[in-house]
Amino acid sequence: MAEAPLEPPRAPHLEPPWPAPQPYTPNVLRRLARGWRSWFGLLNEWDFRVALGELNLLGLPVFLVNEPSLVRRVLVEEVDAFPKHPYTQWILEPLIGRAIFSVNGEEWARQRRLVDQAFQAAQLQRVFPAMAEATEALLQRLEGGDTPIDIDAAMTQVTADVIVRTILSRPLAQGEAGEVFAAFARYQRRAARALVLRFLHLPAGLVQRSLRRDARVIRAWLEQAIAERLEAPAAAPANDLLACLIAARDPQGGGGFSPEELLDQVCFLFLAGHETSASALGMAAWLLALAPDAQERLRQEVRAVAGSAPLQPEHLRQLSYGAAVFNETLRLYPPVSFFIRERQGTATELAAAGRGSRCPVGALLTLSPWVIQRHEHHWPDPQGFRPERFLEQQKPEPFLPFGLGPRKCPGAAFAQQEALLVLAELVRRYALLPVPEQPPELVGRLTLRARTGLWLRLKGLVRT
Repeated sequence: MAEAPLEPPRAPHLEPPWPAPQPYTPNVLRRLARGWRSWFGLLNEWDFRVALGELNLLGLPVFLVNEPSLVRRVLVEEVDAFPKHPYTQWILEPLIGRAIFSVNGEEWARQRRLVDQAFQAAQLQRVFPAMAEATEALLQRLEGGDTPIDIDAAMTQVTADVIVRTILSRPLAQGEAGEVFAAFARYQRRAARALVLRFLHLPAGLVQRSLRRDARVIRAWLEQAIAERLEAPAAAPANDLLACLIAARDPQGGGGFSPEELLDQVCFLFLAGHETSASALGMAAWLLALAPDAQERLRQEVRAVAGSAPLQPEHLRQLSYGAAVFNETLRLYPPVSFFIRERQGTATELAAAGRGSRCPVGALLTLSPWVIQRHEHHWPDPQGFRPERFLEQQKPEPFLPFGLGPRKCPGAAFAQQEALLVLAELVRRYALLPVPEQPPELVGRLTLRARTGLWLRLKGLVRT
């Protein structure tokens, strides 16, 4: 009897490097020490296997929620019973005040109504020219060099340029934001340490002191821009995001944002629209350099959709593989790696994997896209770079780089349009090549960033 022919071996999927979790330790102080420079150090290898992790952190009950049904319960079904944890407000308050990201209850609901109204007025189609101009400025900065470049720094600049053009209707001036970028880098480093110190019960005011010094640099820069707009409203553009925020009125109360609230929202939108997008775009470009087949497939898709014509929003909507590349990047390297919630109201039971755990009032619940989206029970080949998984009819889950439920990020569509535009323009002009001798050191702070940069070579392509 003849043997059936063997199937040809499948090419292994790329498994890009990542800061793998540490061995398990029951010593809480040792885990806190590991998290001093990067929040990833708080994790251990078992966190990527369990449905529900439980820890007593110096008297504070802490749960790591990985079970999909529990994730939906916390983020979608019982949002009011699991509001943002006070630590979220505490660690971000020096920078974004009481902006929409960290507040709860009616304060959040009112802000969300106003922000949604502003985003609806400043439609994606309307802000696209600002994105295109910032992308063209990026391409001009990249011209003429064959030496390695830090794509992380390049993406930090272009996403800041996009958000400044979108909010203020002007480009980011050369050298304008250098001090702001440096201040935010310091804020990121200190925020990771501040959270560890807060777990150790150091007074909030004392630990916040260094955060406030760096936050003042960023807030002063944006406050000046807002003040100039408020002093001369007649001369201002009518439809940029700042104008839409100023004009927004709460349909339930009639009021708008006060000047202080306006500054808080703009600081948050700058953080969310620039910092998280820079993280995701830098990682996407780096992954494409590591995966030449995926890069070429995206390049061919862009050429098939737009040829050599300038990209337009309708072209981006046809880049299904480009969207899959971006989503797979967000799965492997989510810019915001942890969400924390607090149990309020009454104690409850958290059931997962056939067992239950009592969750008392005041408990801290961590929902980590970094863990959930690499969890071996949720994703086949969890460490592999496989964009095609997002092209399959059955969409994978849980997938939450933008959160879930009513508090899902309102700028998700903005981020996707920006990312597809920048990546598409990059790959149709350049071959992205890795620099193996300069591997990144990824750290988890407020956002995921590469401590020493993400280094690539760009090889210009012959335009057709």
